[in-house]
Amino acid sequence: VKTQPSGPSQSCSVANGTGTIGSADVTNVAITCATGTFTIGGTVTGLQGAGLVLRNNGGDDLTIAGNGPFQFAKTLASGASYNVTVRTNPSNPAQSCGVTNPGGTVAGSSITNITVTCMTDRFTIGGPISGLSGTGLQLRLNNETPLKVPAGAPNFTFPTLIPSGASYA
Repeated sequence: VKTQPSGPSQSCSVANGTGTIGSADVTNVAITCATGTFTIGGTVTGLQGAGLVLRNNGGDDLTIAGNGPFQFAKTLASGASYNVTVRTNPSNPAQSCGVTNPGGTVAGSSITNITVTCMTDRFTIGGPISGLSGTGLQLRLNNETPLKVPAGAPNFTFPTLIPSGASYA
């Protein structure tokens, strides 16, 4: 084989490629080509929770245990498409993860530039107020600036968002 095929990337080999010509045509020189297969992966950052599951092409699932490199077990042939999504976001603390460079076409080499970035979800603190008829009520969250609550307010919500898993007082 002088030049291997591309688009898709393939590797070809020759069987019975040498011999001596006798009294008939040579018909047993066999060429076998196989499309190259490649891995799909990248890096996870910001993961603090547990239970992150990534999915490739709607069915190849991979559970991620921590930050760092990842690689799906199933390889894809050159010319095949890939699409990595977050199937399950982590919990404890609750996080939301996004995927950069999630999809494309395998072009003769492994995919290593997919980035999964996780951020801890943030939530408000608040609740109902009952029986308030006076003025001057102030509430404080984690010793920050007090929240002034007007007379007759049915509820309150602090403007500060607290990350999942964090304590509040």
